[in-house]
Amino acid sequence: MSESQSPNPPKRPLSNVAKFSLLFASWFFLSAISFYLGMNLMQNSGQTLVLKDLPKTGNTNPSVVEASTPSLGTPSEMGIPNETKESVTVEEEAVETPNFLPDENVSFRSSAWSTDWTAMKKTVHLYNEIHPFIYTMKGGLSNNGELISSWSSTSRKERVQELRALNPKVKIIPTIFRWENPKEKIQENIGMGGRNDIRDHHIQVIVNEIMTYGYDGIDIDYEGMSCDKKEKFEEFFALLAKEVHKKGKLISVAVHPKTPAEKSKKKVLQCRGLSKPIQLDFRENWRGPTTHDYEFLAKHADRVKIMAYELHPRKYHNPGPGPQAPNVWLKDIITYAKKRVPTHKLYMAIPTYGYDWALNCKASAKAIYHSDAQRIKSGAHKNRQPTDINRILNEENKVASWRNLSKFSDIHKNRAYEDPSLWYTSGGCDRVAFYMNRKAFEEKMTLLRKYELGGFSFWQLVTDNDPEINVYLSKLVQGQLPPVEKAKEEEEPKEDTTLPNLDSKEAVKVSDSKLKSKSKTKQF
Repeated sequence: MSESQSPNPPKRPLSNVAKFSLLFASWFFLSAISFYLGMNLMQNSGQTLVLKDLPKTGNTNPSVVEASTPSLGTPSEMGIPNETKESVTVEEEAVETPNFLPDENVSFRSSAWSTDWTAMKKTVHLYNEIHPFIYTMKGGLSNNGELISSWSSTSRKERVQELRALNPKVKIIPTIFRWENPKEKIQENIGMGGRNDIRDHHIQVIVNEIMTYGYDGIDIDYEGMSCDKKEKFEEFFALLAKEVHKKGKLISVAVHPKTPAEKSKKKVLQCRGLSKPIQLDFRENWRGPTTHDYEFLAKHADRVKIMAYELHPRKYHNPGPGPQAPNVWLKDIITYAKKRVPTHKLYMAIPTYGYDWALNCKASAKAIYHSDAQRIKSGAHKNRQPTDINRILNEENKVASWRNLSKFSDIHKNRAYEDPSLWYTSGGCDRVAFYMNRKAFEEKMTLLRKYELGGFSFWQLVTDNDPEINVYLSKLVQGQLPPVEKAKEEEEPKEDTTLPNLDSKEAVKVSDSKLKSKSKTKQF
């Protein structure tokens, strides 16, 4: 068969010009399709795209950076359980408006710090004040006055509106937190090193943030500062308070706990860089308490909130297992504070958590919340409330092996704590867990009310708090609790009656993420 008669004659190859034209046409077509789909995706799924630091998209204060994750740090740095941090991203449940609102005229007010948005929504009607724990400083060893927020600018606006819709009477006073450590300092933001320009910018950023999002004020939680920062922190706080009050807003300050020193042991601390020595009329002679002068701060603050927790820190061996805020310690803190802070400004911060310690092995201590206590109770255990540790040591047969507790027995002498405890065995190790329940909480609140304090704060409000506490709080904020007898004025101690001074590292906030033990419990 000839080539002219072939049914499939060979195709002529395309010219280079034709190839280029076809390739360009294909690219243009695909680009157009991609652009069309992308625009539709942006329009229909706006929540999946966040444009940051652009005024037209909602961030009206470019000095506040939105964190890329709903966290200001790791759980160990912030004391935030993993569950609470992740709760921001889960699908939100509908929250019904409560059938009552807090009474603004109550003499004892309810407040809480929180990172748990779900818990805030569900229980905002139980609080006169809420401190969303959402801000920290931008920068580490040096600072430029700016802030980082774990809530986006859109969330800040929407969540303030939602909280007010659920409780129109609540005061929303967010917290700015920074704990000094080897990687983070406060320095320039309070004017150290002559940087009053950065301090003034820091103040303006804070005021702008209050006004932009309609907060009722701001809560300053600058912790662990070395003593040389005392005077600069006071200058900063006085200037900030003046600007906040000009706007008709409130300023709150979180301070380290102090207990009165024995009269014979009062000293002065010569701290380099200060114009005058610090009067050590308190026992806690370490960085943090030395920088927080109650009397000075109370002159400028509307709320002074004492962080009365971490008496028995998780991370350190001394002073071993025990409750975080027993009444015997709270009384000493109140005795010191009442002489320096007007009672209507004075709030005591109470922990919602406890710690679970190993008694005779090297296993780590861990944070314990309501669900953890319920899990332990579901197995073999002994429940004590009140907890008299010395009596328990005398009654139990295995005390000789409880080396993590018995060597500190003198600390607990002549004390019975209102706090509950669970004694059990897990993984071959005897353990004791101190936790918070309604009974212990009520006794602490009764004590604070006897001293006619302004109120209390929770560290922190989480979904996993004992739900029975909410029943008590509903009565508290409605002014339905029976009156309590006024406490007698306490004298400063003449001899040492409290625990030994803690090292600075031991007085941190909750420093553990919530750990779930899966070990089966058994009687010991």
